[in-house]
Amino acid sequence: MTQRKTISTTPKYQLGIDIGGTFIDLVLLDPDSGRIAVGKKLSTGSDPVRAVIEGMEEMLERENIGAQQVNKAIHGTTLITNLIIERKGAKTGLLTTKGFRDALEIGREMRYDIYDIFLELPRPLSRRRHRLEVTERLDNHGNVLIPLTRKEAERVVDELLDLGIESAAICLLHSFRNPAHEEMLRNLILAKRPRFPVSISSEVVPEVGEYERVSTTVANAYTMPVARRYLKDLDRGMKELGLGGRLYIMLSTGGITTPHTAADHPIRLLESGPAAGVLAAAWIGRQTQEPDVISFDMGGTTAKTCIIENGHPVRVNEFEAGRVYRFKKGSGLPIKIPVIEMIEIGAGGGSIASIGPMGLLKVGPESAGAEPGPACYARGGRAPTVTDADLILGYLDADFFLGGEIQLDLSLARSAFEERLAKPLDLTIEQAAWGVHEVVNENMANAARIHAVEKGLDPRRFALVAFGGAGPVHAYEVARKLKLNKIIVPPAAGVCSAFGFLLAPMSFDLSRSYVTRLDAIKWDRLNAIYEEMETTGYSLLLDAGVAPEQIRFMRWADMRYVGQGFEVQVSLPGGKFSAESVEAFRKTFEHNYKNIYQRLCEEIPIEGVNWRVVATGPSPEIDAIKWWRSADTGSNPQKATRKAYLPGLSDYTEVPVYDRYAMPAGYAIEGPAIIEERESTLVINGPGMASVDAFGNIIVQVR
Repeated sequence: MTQRKTISTTPKYQLGIDIGGTFIDLVLLDPDSGRIAVGKKLSTGSDPVRAVIEGMEEMLERENIGAQQVNKAIHGTTLITNLIIERKGAKTGLLTTKGFRDALEIGREMRYDIYDIFLELPRPLSRRRHRLEVTERLDNHGNVLIPLTRKEAERVVDELLDLGIESAAICLLHSFRNPAHEEMLRNLILAKRPRFPVSISSEVVPEVGEYERVSTTVANAYTMPVARRYLKDLDRGMKELGLGGRLYIMLSTGGITTPHTAADHPIRLLESGPAAGVLAAAWIGRQTQEPDVISFDMGGTTAKTCIIENGHPVRVNEFEAGRVYRFKKGSGLPIKIPVIEMIEIGAGGGSIASIGPMGLLKVGPESAGAEPGPACYARGGRAPTVTDADLILGYLDADFFLGGEIQLDLSLARSAFEERLAKPLDLTIEQAAWGVHEVVNENMANAARIHAVEKGLDPRRFALVAFGGAGPVHAYEVARKLKLNKIIVPPAAGVCSAFGFLLAPMSFDLSRSYVTRLDAIKWDRLNAIYEEMETTGYSLLLDAGVAPEQIRFMRWADMRYVGQGFEVQVSLPGGKFSAESVEAFRKTFEHNYKNIYQRLCEEIPIEGVNWRVVATGPSPEIDAIKWWRSADTGSNPQKATRKAYLPGLSDYTEVPVYDRYAMPAGYAIEGPAIIEERESTLVINGPGMASVDAFGNIIVQVR
């Protein structure tokens, strides 16, 4: 008779859960000892919650831990990002002020590259026939010029719903000053269709900037139906599993919030998984005495890069999602939300390779996901993908993918490449596979290079922190293209973003627009704005379980010289503001402005545009992490050799393969080499030295 395991029930463990387009990643932390356990499982595209719950059950059973012993689960996802990049969101309708139907396509009325005749613009998330105009008008102070009548509101709402839309966005001119008309339209929709997904711009992004506001509101509506269903199912699944604590959701800022708040603002989850990866990369950089690093996170569907200076990532209040043309600024959809600044492209292990319109290899943004997955998964996929290329090149072990949980089929990968790429391009299968590998590496290196140049930085002085299931496979070539000398691959690299969730504080960002010159500020109004935002933030954090004495507020403002189109972010002190505050505002603005532009325009007045608050709880303190199972120093780390393609030789050669779990601190090897763990594979397909540091990180010195 099999003896039943005794499972502890004392709540103490923290669980990070990251869902991507292809895999579910899990990290379980024992905060007392710093030990971690990890899990990775194929996602289920039609029902992603099922994979999360199944993955949790399997990992908890493996570690002999009950769900009731987990006192906090933090979840993030690339689900929202993938919906936008792959254009798989809801059929979204838009109600807007008469004359502004085409604002999504007109944009800023500028070409981001005036000399490029092949310039592409992002495709709007709401089709033109689903965008309707409503007769109403406010002035820039929120005063009603043309009232919205009940008859007009009912007419346009009925017409919109008759189009068969699945979600609605409402963005009226100057509604951030006066939301009454937007609220009337929303209430009518909900009266006719209770619980229908509706997003209004005065709640999603109550800030000046018509194009950015409508783009963000439409994106929120576009993703809301999927996000609502997912978060509701996830919360229910956690309760049925018997979770001992609460479920929290990661935001794009690197903070966390409740599922209820996240469901109302799904666009704020756009970079939730990647943001957690950046937090982890910054923590790893500080741990290894490398405060300046480039975070390189490549999963199954997307790849993300972020530049981290002095140990902290940069936060911005607007970014572009899904840049469509050579990663150029202006070629993506503007999203006006607070976010950790990074560049994301549709290049992951499951990204589909094809022949582009000019007869050249093209990779992504379409992904095979987990269903049907890459051809080598033998789950029905027929299109060649990056994972298929890596298998053909010998970088992946068909028998040890995900620790042997998934058996890869090399013959299916070769057939897909032969049929779709090699024959049409008159290449060998190996040449086509290396071409795909090179294209995706160059795409990622170019994205990181452009990101650095936009910030005025030289990427060569940074180290590359590589993680994600596919990140370590491609890190060496990406580093060489960027001329970086050092790569850091952390323990459990394949699930590093899930670990980053455990580093996040409870927080929420709020903002309000109030455009005024500093010498004309109405101080009662400004104080009321901050009081209202801080009260809202206080309530959100209390609801999320933060103790009142641990809640802190950070104040910011977007300021500019009168007449400028771009703002500079300025930190503001707490307390009541008065006329005596003007000088402090001015000095802080001028200091920040000069750091960016190296000059001042002292003769031009300064104005405030947006006023912001970050409500936050305490940041978790994690000094170090340890392997759940330490390296076996008595075994030989080299477990085999395998033929792999080496670009320096333009041929396959026998390469040593190492077991990462058997590599103790201080162990060093010379490249070329392949280092395998269950969740990812590090490929050094050229000269270099790799060693294991005291924290379990693999440090690669690129030569």
